[in-house]
Amino acid sequence: MNALSQIVGALIEAWGEVKVQKARVVLSLVGVVAAVAAMTVVIALGDLILQSSRELAELYEGRSVTLRLAPEKSSASQGGPSNEAPAQETGTGEGTQASSTVARPDEKDPVSDAMATLAGHHDIHYWSRLSSSGGEIVEVCQARSTGLFRGYPVVQTQDMFNDVTIQAVDPSFEVIFRTRMLAGRWVTDSDADQRLTPVVISEVLWDQLGRAPIDQVPIVLHTTDGTALRVVGVTKAKSRFDMPTLYVHYDAARAALPQMGQPTMIAWVSPEDAEEARTVLPQALASILGDGWHVSVTGGEHQDTGEEQLGTISRVIMIIGGIIIFLGALGLLNVAIVTVRQRVREIGIRRAVGASAARVFFAVFMESVVATFVAGVIGVGIAVVVVRFLPLETIGIALSETPAFPAGAAVAGVAISTSIGALCGIIPALAAVRIKPIDAIRY
Repeated sequence: MNALSQIVGALIEAWGEVKVQKARVVLSLVGVVAAVAAMTVVIALGDLILQSSRELAELYEGRSVTLRLAPEKSSASQGGPSNEAPAQETGTGEGTQASSTVARPDEKDPVSDAMATLAGHHDIHYWSRLSSSGGEIVEVCQARSTGLFRGYPVVQTQDMFNDVTIQAVDPSFEVIFRTRMLAGRWVTDSDADQRLTPVVISEVLWDQLGRAPIDQVPIVLHTTDGTALRVVGVTKAKSRFDMPTLYVHYDAARAALPQMGQPTMIAWVSPEDAEEARTVLPQALASILGDGWHVSVTGGEHQDTGEEQLGTISRVIMIIGGIIIFLGALGLLNVAIVTVRQRVREIGIRRAVGASAARVFFAVFMESVVATFVAGVIGVGIAVVVVRFLPLETIGIALSETPAFPAGAAVAGVAISTSIGALCGIIPALAAVRIKPIDAIRY
């Protein structure tokens, strides 16, 4: 308790001395504040760029770690029961089409059932079936030819594709691939039982429908075979190279779209279990499906998203920033030395009445620490304001979950400035310790 009271007392005393010399201290710390602010802004932007690159990778590849399990049946076993649709790998990416088709709703779907069983046995919370196909949408073709949809002009682009990619998915697909909604909602489990099949369209496809509002007059699309689809949501584009895509609940697709390919299972597992899951899950799914089935797995490999390069750059920036802060703190060092010379009588009297050398050293030392700590906090505050109002998307940083401010950058800025202040506080503190009571009389 006594030690704590001494520390608090030294801090209060140091802050009082800083306020007494505030004019000199403020002038000497202007460079420190500017250096801390600049360094913190750069480190924060580096963290945001790294987060943006992670999110961009997750938009296409799924969260870390996302595995894709593609079951297929060997040719020697193709003559099995008629209620098992022949399996064929559909691929692992979005937009991949398969030549085989899933069973009709009144038939068994052993592959889909096996995936659900696997997810239940291994407690996989986020998983989705993915089945892909393609085709033309009547309203889209008409809008392209006329340039209008319900009176809204179609957004013309250089790449106007005739086919629309159709993806049959489960609700968890949205979470796994960080799907961002631009309007409406994502597919839900209740969509499987709707008479008019609900679908979600991509922003690129919405552009080809004139971006007509989906919440006023319902937009109903029709496939070439007459299947009616009701638009309930629009997803935000991942990039300008996106294909026009239509998302539908997997079970609803089985009922309404018989051309859909056999599903691939997408499972989001923890990074700690990735290696084990890459071995166990394919074997378990093949075992559930029975003899003659083989399951290939992809995904979960380590992907370099620039973390090492950005980490190196951040360290270099910290070193350069530390040097600049040190040069700025030299002004504070000069102020501290001059202040100690002016306080010879005060320090000598304190030594005469019993103040220990350690107490005097700590009091003078903490003045520099407190001053640079305050400068670091001010610099970080300036950096927070700058980053807050920066147009991140215009400089290529697109975030779906924008943090208030990267905590690591703020901690680094304050820590470096305080450390430099501690180094600059040693010399005047040693000078103060060398003052003797007799010096107070001579001064």
